[in-house]
Amino acid sequence: MPLLGGAMPDDPDLIFHGGDVVTVDADDSVAAALAVRAGRIVAVGSAEDVLALRGPDTTVVDLAGRALLPAFVEAHSHPTQIAEALGPPAVDVRPFVVPTGAGVFDKLADAVRATPAGTQILLYGVDAVLQPDLRLPTRTELDALAPDNPVILVSNSGHAAYANTASFELAGITRDTPDPAGSTFVRGADGELTGEALETGALTLLATPFIRDVAAPRAYENLHWAFAQLAAAGIATASEHSYNKVSQAHLYTRAAAEPDVKLRIRAYEIGTPDVAADPHHRAPDRAPGANELFAQIGMKLWADGSPWQGNIFTSFPYLDTEATRRMGLQPHHHGGMNYTGEQITALATAFIAQGWQLSCHVHGDKAIDVVLDAYEAARAPASSRSRLEHVGAMTPAQFDRAAAMGMSPSMFIEHVYFWGDALIDELFGPEHGAHWMSARTALDAGLRISFHNDGNVVPPDPIGNIATAVTRTAKGSGRVLAPEERITVAQAIRAQTIDAAWQLHLDADVGSLEVGKSADLVILSANPHDVDVDDIRRISVEATYLAGRQTYGADA
Repeated sequence: MPLLGGAMPDDPDLIFHGGDVVTVDADDSVAAALAVRAGRIVAVGSAEDVLALRGPDTTVVDLAGRALLPAFVEAHSHPTQIAEALGPPAVDVRPFVVPTGAGVFDKLADAVRATPAGTQILLYGVDAVLQPDLRLPTRTELDALAPDNPVILVSNSGHAAYANTASFELAGITRDTPDPAGSTFVRGADGELTGEALETGALTLLATPFIRDVAAPRAYENLHWAFAQLAAAGIATASEHSYNKVSQAHLYTRAAAEPDVKLRIRAYEIGTPDVAADPHHRAPDRAPGANELFAQIGMKLWADGSPWQGNIFTSFPYLDTEATRRMGLQPHHHGGMNYTGEQITALATAFIAQGWQLSCHVHGDKAIDVVLDAYEAARAPASSRSRLEHVGAMTPAQFDRAAAMGMSPSMFIEHVYFWGDALIDELFGPEHGAHWMSARTALDAGLRISFHNDGNVVPPDPIGNIATAVTRTAKGSGRVLAPEERITVAQAIRAQTIDAAWQLHLDADVGSLEVGKSADLVILSANPHDVDVDDIRRISVEATYLAGRQTYGADA
């Protein structure tokens, strides 16, 4: 029986035609049209066949030569950190926004003038590598620059922070405060705090007053803002890779219930000994489907730190350069672990027994060995699709071993674009720096890989990730890093769609344009397959859809 207005129950809600429908199916086929009904893809094929399905209420979108792809999947993100670190009133001083150290301290002076006395100030994004004139400040230097405000400068890596005395006092941190597990409050020869805090546990304690008193009143509003940043980049599914149930569960469950929510989120909880010891902490018996817009699926571990902080564990030394000296590194520095192999193994074993997928932050090749040993000792099953995050210095033998174990890497490929020159000239030299993020070697080992932008570290930009994976061009000099590690456009798109969805256990529902799947879609200004590879980065996102509902674009 016809519905009111003549529409039939099986009429599509949306039809797209007039451009390439890049399906990312098993054959990487390209169609001419696609139809959506009730948030699901109901037809993919020729324009003639699909347009024949339209009813009186079907909205027909003419792509006008543009391309329709699966919406991008950001397999390693931090929406709450985007909200807290970049949303107002925090100050964005990342090198992509403020390219010099002098500019950072100008921003600090502006914030001090604009902020009432006693209110804490947070600046996010200082980078001793990409802001070449930056000298990392001490506690007493920050005291002089901000005499009436607690102030924290967080590194762009998110693995270090620099604070004045008032911020340490506000957080209740003294020279006698024990270092949290895997973290350090740096102290001088006299035992006093220098002002530097390293790694997540220390940063969390230091930033707690800012999050509680300054960020929390805007937490939900800023999370919506963060979701919008990701949707504007063509992303419909993202992860939360530093999930804290106590402080974040209510935000994510509330957002997921909103009719206009812009993202599907899969969360990885921060794995601590307390959580590992909780007998009631177990993975759900049923894997969440795509219709569930928020769910926890895994546990997040850490092994080492950030290459830009000098605390990744490598078999090769950092170079002795002006940049590494600014970072405070001694000659022949090899970094180290934040957690011992025994600690990682114990946590991994506990969380595997609880039924969770594992995801471990690790960069240095020596640290990767430790993590693979821990996963092996914990008997991480291949079916869990346990993950290695970032993996800058991963070697061919390690990729082979990970493949044999059923592990999977998510790669921060934009390191090559933004830090490529520094990797070679300032940090590791041509042998190790040029082979950073070896995507071709990973694929040749038989691995399914994903690309990510790591939340607030660089702007969300899946198209940029694809461009870098295909060209491996450094932004500054334009040189190509290890051209033999370049991959094809099709492989790079898969790493940002179906293979990223696979890592999140969502590949049956999202990541490709196939009948029955969720209508997560992105309209691009051009088909990445059809432009010169050096022009891929110039492709723009023109619209994003989550389950058939537009979340970004002119008509959203």
